[in-house]
Amino acid sequence: MKSKRAFILGAGFSKQAGMPLATELTSLILEDTELKDHEEMQAWQADLKRRLVAAEGADPNDFRLNIEQLFDFAKYDEELWRMKQQLSPVGREYGDTPWNTAEGISTWLDYMAKELYHVIWDAQKQANVELIKRFTDQLSDDDRILSFNYDTLVETALSATGRKWNHGLNDHEKGGVTILKMHGSVDWILLERRPENQLENFVKLFSKTDTNGDAHKHQMPQEDEYAWELWRAKDTCACNAIIEWDKSGLSNFRYFPGLAGLGRYKPLHALPGSAQTWFTAFQALRSVEEMYIVGFSMSPYDTMARFHFTSVIQGRLNPPSKVVIIDPNALRLAQPISVVFGRNLTLMAHKAEEVDWQRTFGG
Repeated sequence: MKSKRAFILGAGFSKQAGMPLATELTSLILEDTELKDHEEMQAWQADLKRRLVAAEGADPNDFRLNIEQLFDFAKYDEELWRMKQQLSPVGREYGDTPWNTAEGISTWLDYMAKELYHVIWDAQKQANVELIKRFTDQLSDDDRILSFNYDTLVETALSATGRKWNHGLNDHEKGGVTILKMHGSVDWILLERRPENQLENFVKLFSKTDTNGDAHKHQMPQEDEYAWELWRAKDTCACNAIIEWDKSGLSNFRYFPGLAGLGRYKPLHALPGSAQTWFTAFQALRSVEEMYIVGFSMSPYDTMARFHFTSVIQGRLNPPSKVVIIDPNALRLAQPISVVFGRNLTLMAHKAEEVDWQRTFGG
């Protein structure tokens, strides 16, 4: 899968079409979730925000709680309550114990993580895909896109003009632009591995072959990467069906969405197909001549990307000949991005919707 260009897309890229940023997702999720009237959860969340403002020395009037930040620090909060159980005179399950408080936080986070899917899906249905098409119209079939966004706007824009695309998984032989969804996708689901899994409106993206497990079917390993298969919904109707399955309780053997999670540590090993996605991305970064980083801030919540991308770039014989940062905060991002990709940077301090993509790509 040779390519001259690679594009790294973050939330700032999809913002142009109306998708929310991480700082906007928190309030949207809390307004949508069935926990919005849960007084105990709301009190905990308000207290967490107050403590974060104090810890970061921020202005409480300007502070906006990033959804990644909420999940990240909530895990530390949860861990403290589990630790406090050691000081409790009774066992974990005896009433209002520290352990049960931690369990409550974990439950609230699960609700919010599931609500993330609904918020992104609802926003995507209202998004202005025409702005995305300005970008996709300039893509070549050998381009590699490393997208850290859960939305499917790039895929939708390409399909709208009859262009082929793939996710670099079992669908890569279909050709077209390769879109590597680094943290998963809003139209992905995990199905328990079963011979009868034949879904008309879904495409199987990943299913692991296990030599021992397949040879001894009575001892099939109960491992995430083997026990679950990754599927993609073909269209909007199929995605809507996923929601209805879940709401109606018919999803007893389905797990959705196929997302990596929120916070600093994302358990990608539990998302089948993630290894192929990431190592295909590494392969692209080792060889491309040009890189375009659009709306991707290299935040602390992208530590895995920063760490492993740095290793890949440092292992190259020659650095990329062109690295372009496209972001309103390009000057501020130059320092952290230069640590990963080197100091030969071109800065474009523009929003994505302001960019003349044809001119930028030299067309």
